Amino acid sequence: MAIRLLDPAQHDAPALRGLTRAVWAGLAVLLTALWWIQVASRRTYQNQLEIQAVRTVRIPAVRGRILDRTGAVLADSRPSFNLGLYLEELSPEFRAEYSRIRPVRVVPRSGLGRFLRGSLVVTQAVRLTRAQLDQLQWTARTRVVSNAIRQLSEVLDHPLPFDPERFRRHYLEQLALPFPVAVNLRPEHVARLAEAADLPPGADLEVLPLRVYPQHATASHLLGYLVRDDRSVEGEEAYYSYRLPDYRGAVGIEAGFDRELRGRAGAKSVLVNHLGYKQAEQVWNPAVPGWDVVLTLDLRVQLAAEQALLRVGANVRGAVVALDVVTGDVLALVSLPAYNPNHFVLGFPPGEYERMMDQDLRPQINRATQEHYAPGSILKPFVALAALQSGLDPRAPFTVQPDPARPDRGCIYVGRRKIRDTAPPGAYDLRRALLRSSNSYFVHWGLQPGVLQRLVLLGNQLGLGERVGLPTRQEAPGVFPTLEEVHSPAWRDGDTANLCIGQGPVAVTPMQMALAFAALANGGRLLEPRLVDRLERQDGPMPRLARRFPDGRVRRTVPFRQEHLRALHEAMLADTEDPEGTGRAAAVPGFRVCGKTGTAQVMDARGRLRGYTTWFVGFAPYEQPRYAVAVMVEDGGSGGATCAPVAREVFRALQRYGTRPDHELAWHLAR
Repeated sequence: MAIRLLDPAQHDAPALRGLTRAVWAGLAVLLTALWWIQVASRRTYQNQLEIQAVRTVRIPAVRGRILDRTGAVLADSRPSFNLGLYLEELSPEFRAEYSRIRPVRVVPRSGLGRFLRGSLVVTQAVRLTRAQLDQLQWTARTRVVSNAIRQLSEVLDHPLPFDPERFRRHYLEQLALPFPVAVNLRPEHVARLAEAADLPPGADLEVLPLRVYPQHATASHLLGYLVRDDRSVEGEEAYYSYRLPDYRGAVGIEAGFDRELRGRAGAKSVLVNHLGYKQAEQVWNPAVPGWDVVLTLDLRVQLAAEQALLRVGANVRGAVVALDVVTGDVLALVSLPAYNPNHFVLGFPPGEYERMMDQDLRPQINRATQEHYAPGSILKPFVALAALQSGLDPRAPFTVQPDPARPDRGCIYVGRRKIRDTAPPGAYDLRRALLRSSNSYFVHWGLQPGVLQRLVLLGNQLGLGERVGLPTRQEAPGVFPTLEEVHSPAWRDGDTANLCIGQGPVAVTPMQMALAFAALANGGRLLEPRLVDRLERQDGPMPRLARRFPDGRVRRTVPFRQEHLRALHEAMLADTEDPEGTGRAAAVPGFRVCGKTGTAQVMDARGRLRGYTTWFVGFAPYEQPRYAVAVMVEDGGSGGATCAPVAREVFRALQRYGTRPDHELAWHLAR
């Protein structure tokens, strides 16, 4: 079979030639484009890559809530709508404004150009120095941003301030982030922005967490406040290009549990171009919210205590502490005057910062734990215990002698020094001496052999003169003598007499006295005060428990004899129920209160009387003590008239609400 060869010329059709030309043309275009990119434009792309960069931004986590024992919110984080301007979207306006305001000059057109274009003059840009050009660019940017903010003010129907210097700093240091225009917008402002049809380029709403305290100044000293701090904490990335606003706790629970509340910050990457404007962003490490801190505080008791203390006077300076004498739970902790912790985040209203710095009011001081005071007669129950341990018969009479200068009052002489008494002269046993608060009785027995040493040992065992270990950074140790001091040659009988009536080398905090009286109530167990019950995080419908702090922890046990405590309890009960008692105003029907009033002198640096510190400290109910309450008021009238009525209202709240931690925990977890 023969094979027939085809002639190639027969296949040289026009369609094939056209296809060949198209392929070669495409290859030529492709090669030309590759040459342009790889060779001709190499330096341009290289420059852009060199000046393009990735910026990292720290994203703060949502701070955990602070709740009372029943779940009432004391501190929360809510969304804050902040209005900002992305400056990269204003770049065309910057250039247009720059072109509009750059100075030009008019020169005559000559020659052929004049004949061809029919124009007699032409404009030319004026030659400027680099400094003049930079200033012109800043003027253009400032005008554009100022006009944009003015336009936003009209949309919101609310004036918005513009600080050129703040804008300049932001442009130079944080160009990739939006320029803040307004923070924490009200809902009506957010609605106006959402409905506006004509907003300036770059205007955008950003949502950030904002710390709020819905109860305002209530329990503010316990909660504490925040200060601006964008730094990384241990365990986080240390270096970021930019940091969004973040806060840390300065004092109070916010400080003591800052790490748990703060959570873990996240991070995102922002790609910026050669001008510094944002091109894209990506969150590569999401923030983890903080834990909720559940306090032992009962908001209902706290409010009752605050309102009762405020009735003393508008600018009252005082404190209230309420404790569970079985668990050590702090049910109320009041210090007045108080501050509003919202102001540390949102800013202080006019005059409020000056009030914070007032040297008489001192609202920033936690008077319940951070300031110490002379105890006055509230120290007498411990003098009585020291005397009972030394052999005092509680029914043995002691005759108080009349004061020659005032026969209706008693007095006692220590050497040649006369110590006046507020109680009248006559026969006193322990019960009557305590309810009438007789200085003479307690000075007499305090000077007996062995009583001073037992009193000092007892005060040391009850934690006087030492910190109790609160996690709030607001604690003073107080002052109380040691055995070495009372055995030194410098110690005199006059010092012992002063100590026995709560004056001289002794100063205590309301928290210390509440704990000491709780030890009298529970049989001698000096408890650790418990401020926080547990840490938890909301995980769906049920909270997830991270840690629960044990209650009823004992710092030390004081070996009281039961017959001594029984005699003391009966005398303290008489102080509120006997017609002669100084603490009658603290009595609560159906809730028998054991207590002791106190009024201590406050002397200035020259030894002159400057005022009084007034007290009431007690526990209830008498039959089975459950709660201890300490009330202190600076410059009050007397412990019985000023502080006892406040204590009565606190005991009434405790009687009414009757905290039951286990029951409440079960209810809270079942919500």
